[in-house]
Amino acid sequence: MAKKLSEDTEVKLDLKTIAMLVGGAISFASMWFTLQGEIQDLNNKIDNFSGEEFVQKMEFQLKDELVRSTIIQIEKSTEGLKEDIIDNKESIKELENKVYKK
Repeated sequence: MAKKLSEDTEVKLDLKTIAMLVGGAISFASMWFTLQGEIQDLNNKIDNFSGEEFVQKMEFQLKDELVRSTIIQIEKSTEGLKEDIIDNKESIKELENKVYKK
């Protein structure tokens, strides 16, 4: 059987539940105002940030990433070359030893 809510309906809450509800409402409100403040700060930064500055910063970032990736690629290729050089030196020493021993 369903109960109907009306003006005469009594709701009983203990002090602990009321405190939790009030604390939750306060924390939600503080979170809301904090987020609104951060959004406003970001909007102000965007408004103060000219398009030319954005292009310069983005260009610098892209150039930096390109240089770093190029350096990494060069290091990888030189590692392979170093190994090949070491192998060649060993082969040359072996051949020299064979030639001079005979």
